[in-house]
Amino acid sequence: MLDGKLHNADPNSIYLYQAKGLNANEYDVVDTLSVQDDSTFSASYSLEPHFYELRINDSLEVNFVADAGQQISIQFTPEGEVEITGSPDTDLFEEYEAFRMDVLRTTVYPIRDRLDSLIDAGNPDDAQRIEELGGRVLVAEKAYRDTLVYAVEDLGTSIAIYPTMVRWNGDEDMAFYNNLAEEFSEEHRGLEVAELVSEKVRILEQVSIGGEVQEIVAPDPSGEERSLYDNMGTVTLIDFFGSWCGPCRSESAHLGRMYDKYNDDGFEIFGFGIEFTRESWLRALEQDNRTWTNVSTVDGYTSDVAREYAITALPKNFLVDEDGVIVAKDVHGDELERKILEILDKE
Repeated sequence: MLDGKLHNADPNSIYLYQAKGLNANEYDVVDTLSVQDDSTFSASYSLEPHFYELRINDSLEVNFVADAGQQISIQFTPEGEVEITGSPDTDLFEEYEAFRMDVLRTTVYPIRDRLDSLIDAGNPDDAQRIEELGGRVLVAEKAYRDTLVYAVEDLGTSIAIYPTMVRWNGDEDMAFYNNLAEEFSEEHRGLEVAELVSEKVRILEQVSIGGEVQEIVAPDPSGEERSLYDNMGTVTLIDFFGSWCGPCRSESAHLGRMYDKYNDDGFEIFGFGIEFTRESWLRALEQDNRTWTNVSTVDGYTSDVAREYAITALPKNFLVDEDGVIVAKDVHGDELERKILEILDKE
């Protein structure tokens, strides 16, 4: 059962969507709900345990989590707030989101905002400061991701687990996620969300240190299809980059130095752009002097490559040996150079 009441909105109907995919960032329409003269709406059906979204007038979106047998009520207050009752899973998800945003606002955003301001200013004299701030953002974002693991643990086997998958990182946390997927699947056997959680963990395992990288074939700036496997060296950095990503842009100069210094020894970089417009991608490649192999399908996070590499946020990179085995992930700055030297056996 789903019901609710609007305030200061006058739609004829509102739309109920169900999330889909590994990252819960795409939706299918489930139903259209009629709004009565008194601004109330209701629907009598059993929702499959899942993550849902109500859309009103294409301008307001309300997310909630539904489990079997819940009677969920969504009330819009005169103060412009939304109160959801009848769903303990939604309560858990809202607590997770509030915690997540608080960590972001206090630890990541202040540094990222300063970095973005310097990049936007485009002053060559700020290059060293941009590189320094980029490194600090990376450290803050790693601490943020590590903290979220404990927040996920607090969700138990709630359906609220599903929409948090977009921020799972794997590697040192794989034992936790494997155990979580097993318990979640046991609790929600036969449900789509259980299959999605298991699939997410499978992909995280695949791209963990020791795994073998999947082939990437995508067009370069000239439109020519380029293959990762055909462009690998003794050691290769697979660099997921975005023209809109401040920390990615701040790292370009350092990557350029590493490429010039070690390319003759067998170091290669294969850049994949998580891009939304071709023009922005090409402009960033030129501005940042990214002279190594760069490709993009220009479809953001929805590409098959992003899915198979579990790319849901940037920056992201994988350092692989000549056999395509992942030897390090998310390595930057001096740590990246040490790893390159270690594999090239030049220390």
